[in-house]
Amino acid sequence: MGRAPQPLPQYTPPGPVEQMPNMAAPQFQCLALAKVHSADVFPYQANEVATSRTEVGHLGADVSLVPPVGTCQYLVIWDFGVDWRHLKNIAKRDPLLAAQLIRFETDKSLQFQIVGYSDSTGGERNNIFLRTGRARNVFHLFGPSARSRVFSVKPASPHEYLKDNTTAMNRAANRAVVVEIFAGSGTI
Repeated sequence: MGRAPQPLPQYTPPGPVEQMPNMAAPQFQCLALAKVHSADVFPYQANEVATSRTEVGHLGADVSLVPPVGTCQYLVIWDFGVDWRHLKNIAKRDPLLAAQLIRFETDKSLQFQIVGYSDSTGGERNNIFLRTGRARNVFHLFGPSARSRVFSVKPASPHEYLKDNTTAMNRAANRAVVVEIFAGSGTI
């Protein structure tokens, strides 16, 4: 008479993360950059805000590449001024940043995620605004080819920092943008 009902095949998702249609699947596992998760808030010290808004700022170097070589790297641009989303001129003229922007534009195998950070002072809503604005301003430094290979521009998660916020230097290091660089992923 009738056919017996057949069981439906089980759906198995392709992975825990949905792939972007224009991005190749990552081929390498990268070590995550060390981060601090804390809801602790520390007040600014005397003259900390004013110093943060000078070209020199609190830190000796505004740009670093971690590690210097490797399949996965992190370009860190730090020491943004308090409540600033724009980069200081000294950071824009940094030779390491200039060299990396040229590399990003010419090496078509690179893909990027840009993440903005802030220190813990101020409301979380303002910190999200600052983090997003910092990441977007760094994105706009990229040339057209490199911009086409950026798969995310975003704020860091709430209460996520690069350092603890206990000192003026650590807070300056937290007012940052991290460009996560993934090499060897193939062309888009």
